[in-house]
Amino acid sequence: MRWLSASVAAGSLAALTGSSQRPTPAPDSLTIIRRSQWGAAQPNLNAPHEHGVYDSVTNPEGWLVYDTPLSQVLNTVVVHHSALSLRDGPREIQRLHKQQKGFADIGYHFVIDDVGWIYEGRSIAVRGAHTGGHNTGTLGIVLLGNFENTYPTDAQLKYLKLLARHLADEYAITHLAGHRDFQPDETVCPGKNLEPLLPHIAAELGMEFGTGGYKGI
Repeated sequence: MRWLSASVAAGSLAALTGSSQRPTPAPDSLTIIRRSQWGAAQPNLNAPHEHGVYDSVTNPEGWLVYDTPLSQVLNTVVVHHSALSLRDGPREIQRLHKQQKGFADIGYHFVIDDVGWIYEGRSIAVRGAHTGGHNTGTLGIVLLGNFENTYPTDAQLKYLKLLARHLADEYAITHLAGHRDFQPDETVCPGKNLEPLLPHIAAELGMEFGTGGYKGI
């Protein structure tokens, strides 16, 4: 996995402005656009939802930076859809998460747009805020779009697989699931046109599908 150069990143962010001159990622290349390159705001550790640094007794929902090797903590990749317009990329998602949900930062660890660019979200060393009650040890990947109404693009599926495979290999992650597999009574995410594809994706990657790998704290 490599980070995108600043000059190319500027071009790729045309995805957020609707430009027709949109570059595409190099084939089979897992390239990540840094937070600084898409204009991420700094986390607010005093946000209402996470309200300070994690403490197992006084603030169990707080901002948790894992203090053990990630290969011992991470167990499941959780796939989401943004349920927003394709024009609403990581900046808009971060704004909504911070201002409307009260999160300290964007809740997802990675964002994949419709041409396959992957954007760095919340640090993978920090617990996410993407799957209620099941954030510890899970990595959240969101694909832009509303897959109740449309379908993920071939590029999104391709780079989802590349990213999930890398994460599984790098951090010994065993499981892949959709958001609604953890919260079936609360959400349809990642949408009726993506959720049925996930068992096949997990099998292709040699991962287990579902919630069985979740350990929490």
